[in-house]
Amino acid sequence: MADINIVYINRYIVMRKIILTILLVAFSISMILLIAGVCSRLLKEKRIDEKISVLPSFSFKTLAKDDFHSSEIKEGPVLIVRFHPECEHCRYEISQILNSDIPALVSKALLISSDHPDSIRKFLGQFSSADYPSIIALADTSDLFSDIFGRDIVPSNYIYNKKLKLVKVLFGEVKTETILKYIRISE
Repeated sequence: MADINIVYINRYIVMRKIILTILLVAFSISMILLIAGVCSRLLKEKRIDEKISVLPSFSFKTLAKDDFHSSEIKEGPVLIVRFHPECEHCRYEISQILNSDIPALVSKALLISSDHPDSIRKFLGQFSSADYPSIIALADTSDLFSDIFGRDIVPSNYIYNKKLKLVKVLFGEVKTETILKYIRISE
């Protein structure tokens, strides 16, 4: 009887060691995968930051269905605003931008949306954006913005200086004073 108890105890100890080893290996693998994922994401963000540190090459359609290439921009400052006409924060921010000194201070202000050009035209028509020669509305109908700039957050603002080097990226609704501050820094 004592021998049977010793056998059960030994089996219990062995099983416990096996279970603990399996749990330790599973935990270790999970941690390695987590760390690898974080490192991969950080590397991707670093590559994107390097890619957009100077005005990247891109091409979008104007509302008149002409191609607009970033190579047409020879000097800054440049403001790129990613927006969507149905976004309340975007509506507020763009109305504030158009009612500020920003259109006069930048060589180009590119307003880029993935919505249909008719919706963009209707939205911007509320603000008389055609009165500003520096304002260019672009339609990203192929959803390439996130491939180029790495993020597709609306609203988002990318401010480039006179030499077309990135000064600041601002995500979410931003006060016009903040945008103006970085545009003035970029001059």
